[in-house]
Amino acid sequence: MAIFGTVEALKAQADNKRYGKVFDFIKNTDLSAVFAGMNVGDKKTIEIDGKNVYAIFQVYNTKIHANARLEGHKAYADVQYIFEGQEIIGYSDYANVDAEPEYNAEKDIYFCLAKKQLSHAVLSAGEGAILEPCDLHAPCMMVGEPKVAKKIVFKVKM
Repeated sequence: MAIFGTVEALKAQADNKRYGKVFDFIKNTDLSAVFAGMNVGDKKTIEIDGKNVYAIFQVYNTKIHANARLEGHKAYADVQYIFEGQEIIGYSDYANVDAEPEYNAEKDIYFCLAKKQLSHAVLSAGEGAILEPCDLHAPCMMVGEPKVAKKIVFKVKM
């Protein structure tokens, strides 16, 4: 089940054996320095524990809800952390998938449609979500008008 909240709330509810390296990285890294010089559309990947845990820094414009794609993963869980800005993330359980999606194993991603309406959470700077493989999600949706956001997506091998 997806978990949403501040880093402290995520840490209190998560399996810290699995996600502890993510929380340590957030606490002990100068995230501003990593984002320095990044512009809209830029991505930067940093390995934390090889391919077991890594971080994808991204700067993007939030999008209208109709352009958000529902996605899922099989090999990795996502920990999505908003560094700057705000976004809405839609989410649902895998049981809500309309049809068996085509899975891209190389990129560990599939896109799908939901049988029913998604639930939504608003994430602001300093907040995040833990999304395990059973948690479908449609990230990067705008709150109000499209705005620039800076987010880190941590990939944690399951």
